[in-house]
Amino acid sequence: MGAHMSCTSCGFEIAADASICPNCRVAIGSASATPNESSLPENATETREGGQPVGASANPPYALFVALSLGLSLCLSLLAFSAADDWAHGYMQISFIAGMTMVLAIGFMVPMPSIWNRIEMRDPNVSLQERVLMLVIVFLVLFVGTSAIAGRAIGTTGRETGQLLADSEERRTLRKTIAQVRASTEGSITSQIAMYKEIGPAVDRFDVVLHRLEVELPIYDRKFPSRHYSTSTTLRWVLTDLKRNELLKQQIQVAATIESADLPTQQKAWREQMQPLLDAEAEYVPSKY
Repeated sequence: MGAHMSCTSCGFEIAADASICPNCRVAIGSASATPNESSLPENATETREGGQPVGASANPPYALFVALSLGLSLCLSLLAFSAADDWAHGYMQISFIAGMTMVLAIGFMVPMPSIWNRIEMRDPNVSLQERVLMLVIVFLVLFVGTSAIAGRAIGTTGRETGQLLADSEERRTLRKTIAQVRASTEGSITSQIAMYKEIGPAVDRFDVVLHRLEVELPIYDRKFPSRHYSTSTTLRWVLTDLKRNELLKQQIQVAATIESADLPTQQKAWREQMQPLLDAEAEYVPSKY
C-alpha cells in the first residue's frame, strides 16, 4: 500500500500524492478551510428557515416565483375586468368563474412569501432580487390596470347597446299601441276626445323614449360605423316620430281644453284648433323602422 496522510481541512485519509481531498474538495497544501467558509463538502447542507436543510448548490427559485406571479397577475386581471364590466353596467355580482378565479389567485399567492425567503437565503445578489421584485410589481399593475380599463370600456359599450335595444323595442311597442287605439276610435268628437285622454300616458312615454334614442343612436353610429346606413335610417325615422308626437301632444291639449264645452263650442274649436294640427301631422309619413 502507498503512503497516506490526513487532509488538513477535514481529517480524511488520502493518498500522499493526492492534490485534492476527495471528501471536502480542498486543494492539498492550501490554507485550511473551515466548515463555516464557502468551500463545503458536496454532501454538506445549509439550513433553511424552519430548520430544514437545503443543498448549498441549489439555485434560487426565481423561475417558480415568477411563474406564480404571472399566474396571480392573470387571475387578478380577470377579476378586475369582471368587476369593471359589472360596474359599468351598474351592478356587482360574483359569478362562478369569478369565484374560481379568486380561489386560484389565493393558491398562487400563499406560497410566494416562503419562496421569496428561499431566494433571499440562496442568492446574496440583493440588486438582482430588487429588479425581479420590481418587474413582478410592474407587470402586475399593468395587467390589472389594462384589464380594468378594457372591462370598463366593454361594459360601457354593452350597457349603451343594451339600453339602445330596449328603447328601440319600447318605441315600436308604443307606436303600435297608439296607432291601434287611434285607428279603432269612432269619428265623433266625443269619441275622439275620449281617445286622446286614453293615449295621453303612452304619448308622454313615447316622447321620453324618442328623445333618448335621439341621443343614443349617434353614439352607436360612431362606435359601429359599419352599421351607419341602418343606424342613420332609424335616426331619421325617430326624428320624424318626434315631430309627429309633438303635434299629437298639442292635439291632446286641445281635446282636454274642449272636453267640458258644449257641442257647438267643441265643433268650432275642432275646426279652428284641432284640424290644423291633424293636417300638419298628416304631412309626415308614419315611421316604418
